[in-house]
Amino acid sequence: MVDYTLLKQYFFQLEDALKHKIALKLTPRRKFIYEIARIGIRIFDKNWSNGWTTVFVPYEILNSMNVSGMFVEFFGAMLSGAGLSRKYFELAESKGYSTDSCSYHRTIIGAAMDGLIPEPDVLIGASIPCNGGVKALKRIGEIFNKDVFILNIPIEVTSKSIDYLVDQYQQMIDYIEENTGRKLDYHKLKQSIKFNNQAREYLVEVNNLCKNVPSPSISNDLKNFIMYILLLGTKEGVEVAKNYRDEFQYRIDNKFFGLPEEKYRLLWIQNRIQFKTDLINTLEDRFGANVVIDELNHIWWDELDESDPLRSLAYRMMTHPLVGPVERRLKVLTQLAKEYRVNGAINPAHWGCRQSGGARVLFKEALQKVGVPLIHLDVDCVDERNYSHGQILTRLEAFMEMLTASNF
Repeated sequence: MVDYTLLKQYFFQLEDALKHKIALKLTPRRKFIYEIARIGIRIFDKNWSNGWTTVFVPYEILNSMNVSGMFVEFFGAMLSGAGLSRKYFELAESKGYSTDSCSYHRTIIGAAMDGLIPEPDVLIGASIPCNGGVKALKRIGEIFNKDVFILNIPIEVTSKSIDYLVDQYQQMIDYIEENTGRKLDYHKLKQSIKFNNQAREYLVEVNNLCKNVPSPSISNDLKNFIMYILLLGTKEGVEVAKNYRDEFQYRIDNKFFGLPEEKYRLLWIQNRIQFKTDLINTLEDRFGANVVIDELNHIWWDELDESDPLRSLAYRMMTHPLVGPVERRLKVLTQLAKEYRVNGAINPAHWGCRQSGGARVLFKEALQKVGVPLIHLDVDCVDERNYSHGQILTRLEAFMEMLTASNF
């Protein structure tokens, strides 16, 4: 018997709590999480179809068809942050899913097995950034006896490869129409591209403001901002981006910096740790170290063409730094390190993440060439059972002490 009361309760309570907090004081972070909670509520809204996805799919198309997309990695992070993931890990593992696999994906599989999530109308995955998400999505499809549509993203950017991906988008639209009865409104899609361009402009400003020394942001202001992709192509996404731009500009104009005693500026690579730890507090309070840029918050794409939405979305997808040769990603990491004037980089080498694990030495070598030391923290970002607080803290303290010594 499927009973997703707990999930429904979670999103409705989160939305209600943030609505009250926003009424007392609007902050960009509160507005951001409030809008994410509202997307969660759409899972239970009959005016929207329910879609489970992997992290990189064209949400502008989904939003234009009233399909509420929710990527599986976000869901795994949410369960971990709420302290609810252990049950679903143990269930998945009891069915033979190895603890060597990615815990973001193992959590959602266990949750689907346990009936936490309602039946999806569509399941849409992309071959990037990893095949673990695709496999998790296929397993969810098996649980609900649903077909899964997979976008195979070319890694070489050519006119023909863009045509190929555009054709896949057309097939994806057909798949959504067939399984939901919802038709794509091209006028609405073009409007979503307009919203995307407006939001992009604000986000570029946000990132440029964070280059200020000291930064107007603190380490957690833009934590897990990868979730923002769920708002792509919406007016709410524009509002969230503008809130951040206005707040950060206000802080700079009034000299209210995120970390007034900012001594060290850090680059964070890929995943944040999702369960509760005091590592960020330790970095800020003891060392004056501020995470001024997360790799996944980088805006890599140019303004999109409203007159040709599918082709613009295909080009943006294919030029993502995590697509194709690792040199593309290394170039972006070194660019971020220089532009944000960071003193060090932290890579929580997420256990089970094959996609990043194989490149960890290359990360270190590339950043060393621009004078930025990097520490790998061997940690499972979602499964707290694999977290050794004392060991991780000791290594992080040693890294910060090394940065301190190098400044003298």
